[in-house]
Amino acid sequence: MPTLDEVNRLSPRDFSTAFGAVYEHSPWIAQRALERRPFDSREALQSALYGAMQASSDAEKLALIRAHPMLAGKEADAGTLTDASEREQAAAGLGALTPDQKAELAILNARYADTFGFPFVICARLNRRDAILGTLRARLHNTREQEIANAIAQIGEIARLRVADLVS
Repeated sequence: MPTLDEVNRLSPRDFSTAFGAVYEHSPWIAQRALERRPFDSREALQSALYGAMQASSDAEKLALIRAHPMLAGKEADAGTLTDASEREQAAAGLGALTPDQKAELAILNARYADTFGFPFVICARLNRRDAILGTLRARLHNTREQEIANAIAQIGEIARLRVADLVS
């Protein structure tokens, strides 16, 4: 785990390698956040990353949301989740779903994606499977704009926890 001083000395390439996965499959966020270096705290680093995401275009935000896997979906079944996503979904108990829970989640995920045009995003590390299912059911009643805002907020929480895991 690098120190903040070490993070501030990383080359642009090494910074992108180290923090490019904080926002799922979106290294462009880390590349833009690098412009705000030096970081005087881990919170400043998190803020730079979050600010780069918030300053992105609506199309970029939508692409970021779409870069997230469906919870306990085909990526999980195929073993192609990122290491971070795999750990986060497992911590929420999504790797130990009963067949009925898995079927319900698949139906809800499909309804959500059909309704909004992107996958349901929630910070799995801060939730357990029952809470995730309940939240997914509830959020199906929101507007698309509300769900874009919810997804971006949840992605910010995911990233905050991932940065905390990466920097001492």
